[in-house]
Amino acid sequence: MAQVLSGLPRVIGGLFGLYEIAIFIYCFMSWIPGLAQSRFAGFISSIVDPFLNLIRRVIPMRIGLFDFSPIVALILVQVLESVIFRIL
Repeated sequence: MAQVLSGLPRVIGGLFGLYEIAIFIYCFMSWIPGLAQSRFAGFISSIVDPFLNLIRRVIPMRIGLFDFSPIVALILVQVLESVIFRIL
């Protein structure tokens, strides 16, 4: 049981890190028009869009052509990760 609990923070940290990378990839794909229609882009969008849409509903973060919801998402993911690590 002790081994499971000692490895849990590493697994949780890895999952949060992967989600942050997915958000960065999502932002990068929005700059390249042809890449946004690929199957990989669809996969990344299916992972990131639900969280970004929730943020967009709560706080409208679009100013002109710029959407700041990915920045808010990254901040929220890091805050959530630190809260979970404090609990563990």
